Amino acid sequence: MKKLITLVLAALLVLTAFSALADWPERTIELIVPANPGGDTDNNARALAAALTEEMGWEVIVTNMNGGAGAVAFEDVLGNPDPGYRFVFYHSGACITQIMGMYEGYNIVDDFKLAGMPILDYSNAFVINAANEKFSDVASMVAYMKDHPGDVTFATETGSFTHLHVLAFEQAAGVNFNIVDAGTAAQKTTELLGKRLDVIGTQAGLVRDYLDTDDPTQKFTCLGILANERLEARPDIPTLKEQGYDVVFSKFFYLAAPNATDDAVITAMNEGLAKAVENPTFVEYSKNAYVNPTYMTPEDTEAYYSEQYDIYASYLSDYAE
Repeated sequence: MKKLITLVLAALLVLTAFSALADWPERTIELIVPANPGGDTDNNARALAAALTEEMGWEVIVTNMNGGAGAVAFEDVLGNPDPGYRFVFYHSGACITQIMGMYEGYNIVDDFKLAGMPILDYSNAFVINAANEKFSDVASMVAYMKDHPGDVTFATETGSFTHLHVLAFEQAAGVNFNIVDAGTAAQKTTELLGKRLDVIGTQAGLVRDYLDTDDPTQKFTCLGILANERLEARPDIPTLKEQGYDVVFSKFFYLAAPNATDDAVITAMNEGLAKAVENPTFVEYSKNAYVNPTYMTPEDTEAYYSEQYDIYASYLSDYAE
């Protein structure tokens, strides 16, 4: 009899848990974005939130929480997890920040569950002001840098994804930039408009209007993208690889939830992502932003993250703790 009672109680607990999950989400889901409004991370998060709402009927909002190259957001979610209702939406920059020792006391893969990877971005680009008088393409830039060591400024954000890009290019080309921490994507764009910097690392989709304008005071030139092949949406932009520099990176975006989050919630969110990336509005947004809607399971997401982490670490050995 005692064994029977135990089995009945266990079954009731399973049914209760299942019933509770069946009601998930009962309230608003929050995507914490470690970036200011207006950048590619914020834009991607808002497009994804809208697609999840449309496809799943969930109320999904975006909260911007910039600072520490993601540290502020990750630490806030670890300290106030609210399992099932708070997810960090971030990108591959976390790998760099972690390698450089800027995340203290936690590890993304060990302390978070990765719910999926809805976006891959191959539009990482080196961009200049079209009025740049020093050089106009990659070949003339490298030649100028060899004749004027340390004279060419490259704008990045220390510990960010573009920081990795500039280090990888320096290694491939045998040159050295004067690397400047210029802040966020919007701040870098402003500095380039003002001709206070020579080159910025950014996403081609973020500066599309500046690439296409006929206004010479607002005109940018894309030196190349860090991809294996040209973008389908922008076949006019060459890759760095075809110009002789094998520097290729994908910027990947994922959802990370604190470990306290139920595995069944992670599965449900992943199923939502599978539908969201096929949402027509999201697909159109992705096309205009030069990014690729992607579906990965939680397991594939973690494997991809770990693989990219190891690649980044090979470039950042001098910075690793």
